[in-house]
Amino acid sequence: MAVGGVGSLKSVDFISYYKFSQNANGESQNKKSTYATHCFLPIILIIRAILCFVINLNNYRKNIYQYAGVRPCPCYGEDGVIEKIFNLIGVSDIPFCIEFGELRVLGTTTRQYRISNLSHAVYVSASMDFKSHLLNFLDILKVSLTQNNIRFFKFVFSMPKKRIVTPKNVLSTLGINSSTLVDLFVVDIDSFNFEVVKSLLHSEILPRVFVVEYNPSLPPTEILYETFSLGNRTVKNKRFYGASVAAWLSLFTRYNYSLVHISGFCNFFFVRNELRDYFERPDVFFEITDTNEKVSSFIEKFCLPGFIPSWFKDPPLSEDEVNLLRQNNH
Repeated sequence: MAVGGVGSLKSVDFISYYKFSQNANGESQNKKSTYATHCFLPIILIIRAILCFVINLNNYRKNIYQYAGVRPCPCYGEDGVIEKIFNLIGVSDIPFCIEFGELRVLGTTTRQYRISNLSHAVYVSASMDFKSHLLNFLDILKVSLTQNNIRFFKFVFSMPKKRIVTPKNVLSTLGINSSTLVDLFVVDIDSFNFEVVKSLLHSEILPRVFVVEYNPSLPPTEILYETFSLGNRTVKNKRFYGASVAAWLSLFTRYNYSLVHISGFCNFFFVRNELRDYFERPDVFFEITDTNEKVSSFIEKFCLPGFIPSWFKDPPLSEDEVNLLRQNNH
């Protein structure tokens, strides 16, 4: 199992989120500044919201299409967030979304966008069997009937595909280039998300809205992420996956994106900087679900009955487990 960190990113400027310096070991060198910024950030955000009429996307969380398919979908309250974002920034003339780690033809995080705009989509998943194909055809039939619109049958031409996406093959897998206009891109592959997204951004694939899964169990102020490997994990703790808060904020800041929403224990929502003025900036330290109590509260409000994250019952990451990621953070 290969693990690693950013290496070349020695310092991070999180602008309005929080500010701190990273030394070679990824440790904060300016804790007082971080604390002060965190204390005053809510006041700053309130003043900015009043003066600039920006909106807080937390107020728009709701599940709209959770039961649009034959089986319930864990939408995490993201339908309402996606709906509000595109109500404000508009939808492209040719609606197009992409979701990695998705085997549902209606999508999960992209579901509201896909259904409400009859969007073309590229969905890929490492696993796909006959049952998944059958359920997808049934989903198309159900949404066509419930929405009373036969145009949903065009989703047959953009069914999820079985693909293993890697940092090296991601562009060839998608068949797109920097001139392709993508409204919404979601990456949720529970492992080497960071390197895949970094490869996309480096290749100038710059969707208007980019959604990525973050790991609330990793130290939030350290740049840590799992690197690509097709082998088995050496760490059995299910909390060992993906990328930290700092890793995502540092990467997207470099490519002129701003964080506009934190979806519980799941996702970070970024928009291109030219679109950010519609939205209030999240208070990252307050909103990340870095305790089981916060996770449980989010589940109760926005998740399917009985749902818990696959990693929820595993113990917190040990220092040795986190050190595996720190080793390549120089």
